[in-house]
Order: sequence, then C-alpha cells, then structure tokens
Amino acid sequence: MNLQKHVSLNINVRGLGESPTLAINERVKLLQGQGKKIYNFGLGQSPFPVPTPVVEALRLHAHEKDYLPVKGLSALKEAVAGFHRQKDLVEANSDCVLVGPGSKELMFLLQLVFYGEIIVPTPCWVSYVPQAQILGKKISLLHTSFEDKWHISADRLRQHLEGEQDLYRPRILVLNYPGNPDGLTYTADELKEIARVAREYEIILLSDEIYGQLHHKGGHVSVARYYPEGTIISSGLSKWCGAGGWRLGTFTFPQSLDWLMDAMAAVASETYTSVSAPIQYAGVQA
Repeated sequence: MNLQKHVSLNINVRGLGESPTLAINERVKLLQGQGKKIYNFGLGQSPFPVPTPVVEALRLHAHEKDYLPVKGLSALKEAVAGFHRQKDLVEANSDCVLVGPGSKELMFLLQLVFYGEIIVPTPCWVSYVPQAQILGKKISLLHTSFEDKWHISADRLRQHLEGEQDLYRPRILVLNYPGNPDGLTYTADELKEIARVAREYEIILLSDEIYGQLHHKGGHVSVARYYPEGTIISSGLSKWCGAGGWRLGTFTFPQSLDWLMDAMAAVASETYTSVSAPIQYAGVQA
C-alpha cells in the first residue's frame, strides 16, 4: 500500500536523511563488530567513562520517578548557574536556566519559537542547518576560510550584516567554540570585538560552548562576559562529562531574554514535558 508516501510528508522534511554523525556512528559500530580497527571521527563522544561520583548519584536517584518542572530541577538549575559563575565569570541566575534533553533539542526549540533569521558560520556542526530547514526558517551562512582559521571576525560580521536591507531585524548568530568540526577557538580580544558588533546591531548570540571545558589549555572564555545582556550559553553533560547518551543539556539566559526562555519552556511543556528525573539529580553532582 503506497498511501501517497511522498505527498503526505511535510515538504520541509522530504529528502531529509539521518544526521551524518549518527549514521557514521552506526557504521563505525558495525565495522568494529566485524573486528576491524576503526578511528571514529564522527560523533563527538568522549572515550572516557562518566566520573564515578556522578554514576553513583544516578544509581542513588534511580527511584526518582515524578515529573519535574519543565524548566528543570531547582537544585540543578542552581548548580548550572554556579558552574557558569565560577568557570565563565558571568552573572548567571538559576531562574534563567533551562534544562532540556540535550542541547540539540534546546537549539531546535530556540529556532522554533524565535521569529527571525539564524546566522551560522561555516563550516559548522551538521545539525544547525537541517534544524532550520525542518522548521522552514530563513538561515544565512557566513562563510569562513582556512586562511582565517575558520573564524569570523567582527569586520566580516559587520560586512555581512550591512549587506542586508533591514539592519535591525530579529537575528540570532550561532557561535560554536571550540568549534565542531574544526576544533579551534576564539581569543578574548576576538570575542570582545564580535560582542561589540552584536550589541550595535542588536543580535542575539547563541554561544554553543558544549566543548568549552575541553579546551586543551583550560583557556576557554565565554563571549557572555562581554555581551551578557544578549548571549545565551549552551552547555551540557555530553562532552566534558562524557555522558552524551544521558541527554542533558542546558541553556543559560540573561534576564533580558527571559521572554525567549519562557516561550521555549511553553513548547517544551507540550512536547517532552521534562527531562528524566534521575539524570537531573545526577546532573547536580556533575
């Protein structure tokens, strides 16, 4: 039975395949199962175990079964805010933390509720653009080069913005650093200049810092230091804690963007409801 399988699909997902990173991961597992030695450069997953105290916390709270608040467990939100205050030197408030089933899902919700354009520097992580396409969002690619170390500069950003008709329409710029797939990061001076342009043009920054704590010299700097009122920090347990399969991500907002957080929480309440309770309790320990 055909059931009009093509025309019955949402036009935005026609031809959409599995995420390349997930497809690569499955292929790697298949080849490893055949006894072949494979170096996996697909999924960004730590080869190291989740820290023992965090595993013990998950075991201790395995009995927790109640639905938790849609924005997240209060103790976890406070722990996340404290983490960013200590590590990133930003004035994070627990009331402005949103917990989700992975930062990937939170990015999708952000694009869903935000009325405006998404600007993504390329090369980039493989899911930013497909998420926008699924939602039918306008996405603008800001191309970088090997000569520029795959970085955008403040001047390049300004040039990109001034090439558009409406200079002050709603826009989100995605910054991912240390970057996936290039692994490179920005200096404090570069971030200061990017922040200055973002403030001038009233652009919201989604700072995807999921790899921030894996900076090899411990020198990660959050752009939220220089543009606190307009930056959302994206983080989670996937990389530094090696717990990608636990699916726990966080967005930390400034007070000035609480309206955006509230809209995302409203959609979350109608979709995934809340993140797994035992994992949130373990997240406090993490």
